[in-house]
Amino acid sequence: MDRRTRLIVYYLAIVVSVLSGFVVLYNYGMATWEGRPQPLYRSVEVVVQTVTTVGYGGDAPWTSPQMNYLVSLMALSGLVLIFAALPVLVVPLFEDAFTSSAPASVRGLDNHVVLCNYGPREEVLIDELTARGVQYVIIKQDREAADELHAAGYTVMSGDPESDAALKRARLEHADALIANVDDETNPSVLLSAREVDSEVRTVSLTEDPTTADYHRFAGADHVLSPKRILGEQLAGKAIGTFDPEAIEGVEIDEDFDIAEFPLQSGSELIGQTIAESGIFERTGAAIIGVWVRGNFHSPPPPDVRFDARSVLVATGRETELDQLKEMTLFEGRHRRGDVVIAGMGVVGRSVTSSLTDAGFEYTTIDPEDHPTVDVVGDATDRDVLRKADIMDAGTVVLALPDDTAAIFATFAIRELNPRIEIIARANEHENVSKLYRAGADYVLSLAAVSGRMLASIVLDEEILSPGTQLKLIRTTVTDAVGKSLADADIRNRTGCTVVAAEREGRVITNPAASFVIESGDELIVAGIDENISRFQSTFV
Repeated sequence: MDRRTRLIVYYLAIVVSVLSGFVVLYNYGMATWEGRPQPLYRSVEVVVQTVTTVGYGGDAPWTSPQMNYLVSLMALSGLVLIFAALPVLVVPLFEDAFTSSAPASVRGLDNHVVLCNYGPREEVLIDELTARGVQYVIIKQDREAADELHAAGYTVMSGDPESDAALKRARLEHADALIANVDDETNPSVLLSAREVDSEVRTVSLTEDPTTADYHRFAGADHVLSPKRILGEQLAGKAIGTFDPEAIEGVEIDEDFDIAEFPLQSGSELIGQTIAESGIFERTGAAIIGVWVRGNFHSPPPPDVRFDARSVLVATGRETELDQLKEMTLFEGRHRRGDVVIAGMGVVGRSVTSSLTDAGFEYTTIDPEDHPTVDVVGDATDRDVLRKADIMDAGTVVLALPDDTAAIFATFAIRELNPRIEIIARANEHENVSKLYRAGADYVLSLAAVSGRMLASIVLDEEILSPGTQLKLIRTTVTDAVGKSLADADIRNRTGCTVVAAEREGRVITNPAASFVIESGDELIVAGIDENISRFQSTFV
């Protein structure tokens, strides 16, 4: 019972007690002091009329001083009770009318997704669900935070996600899936409660520490995701690609056809050229479908935009073609293997070092906490600490910091000390990706985007080919475009997405021409940023 309910109960108990006492005294007074005995119900009527200030009824006037004093006391008590009701009953009613409070339950939801918590990861997932018309409800234990989300227009209810009762109020029995993302210790408890309420519901649990994944499975999770580990592997892949022209972190579309991102290094021969001047397609055969410039994606690349050291090319092609393009994006005087600095040795940082170790790379690590795996103890935003890590002689730095503000500041400091270094950064919140690019990062990958895409691929039963890249790549049918050519469907202009391949009866058609006609049963491989992919799905799927 919350404080407001307790106050109401106490108030009503006081009112009943006061009225009962006055009824007994009044009935006694009428018989003893006034000499006019009457039924008890008649005394109840007079007391209620007097306390509520409606009137005195037919008993007035009274001749005895005792009765006059009693009636006066009843009238004063009525005023006190009325004023006491204002903060307990009246004011809260007006507050509820003019403020937005999250409910304690939801109604009418079916085949929805229950989100046990809210954060940047859930925000990306909610965007995906909304674009596909899938309902959801957030369970938030913090009442104030729940109220804020409710006021912002989210479907949210207040409650404890570990409670069977709260999950029932979220209509878990009618839900399609549950996402547990509170913390590593709480998630198993949420999963056990979910299994108690509905043993058949699909459950997904997120874990910060990959070593705890088995506990989540024992608790009943159908899927256990560790986005930080995957993010670390992706960041490491970009670092390895800085030194190794044959190391391409691409997404395989067909047996010998990939799509990949290529950050341009300082000193690359492509710096300062436009897409036409570069002659990339003529020289390599790889097709440039888009370019990232300071965190903004352009597809197709604007003909007048010149590449710089912060540009990231997105290309499709066969392995040999992409290998040639990769050589063009690298700096001829690139550093030797091992000139890598990793800042931040949490789950993401450890995943980066593990991948670099497997690839035979040496590296220097920075972290505020002393640990056997940490080479330089200190703050990565401190120039002296960066100098101790030989940042001025390094070729690449991976910022795996848990705080975006610190990562932005560290980017400024690193860029000042070593203008030619390749900065590969982790962004915890998707909105900070563009800030890191503006600060001087060469490649940024969002933890929220990776997590949200992974969750969406499970919940929506959708094949998302690229959960760990800046660009989103999906395989889907397009019923609303059947019978139309790509030119007639005008997918790129209407949505900002690019069709990079099509699969028809087991055969993959790469780089389909504008005249390609979409047939029933065709699966298109579509590339674009999250926002554009959502627009594509709402328009064509």
